[in-house]
Amino acid sequence: MAQTRGNLAIREREQQQNSISQQYRQKTTVVTRRAELPLREKMLYLFSVAVAVALCSIIAWRYVHIYDLNHQIASVQSETVRLNKDIAQAERDRQELRQSIVPTALSMGLVQATEHEPIFVDRKSGESSQPKTEDGNK
Repeated sequence: MAQTRGNLAIREREQQQNSISQQYRQKTTVVTRRAELPLREKMLYLFSVAVAVALCSIIAWRYVHIYDLNHQIASVQSETVRLNKDIAQAERDRQELRQSIVPTALSMGLVQATEHEPIFVDRKSGESSQPKTEDGNK
């Protein structure tokens, strides 16, 4: 007989439940199924990914443009240095030629003019004062 007072009644019920559960065991597995994302949320994610890719592409393009400008600046600077060296060499050559004009002219038998003596140049007999045309007629 089951007692209705105190913990004994509860224990008897537990024993009854245990005796029933020993006969067969019921297994329950909980399956959680993820709900599919709504179309608006999918489109929002797709749009945000597209914006991120576009921003990264623009930034990468700017870096490539900056790299190209730096490369052009470096090449122009090296060209400028080379041209300055060529100009300096031409200036040295010009100075050397300027200094060698008088000795070369004196060695060829030319006379150096002074400021007070005018130089007269006689025209040779075969030359004329009028310029010739292309076909040789005057």
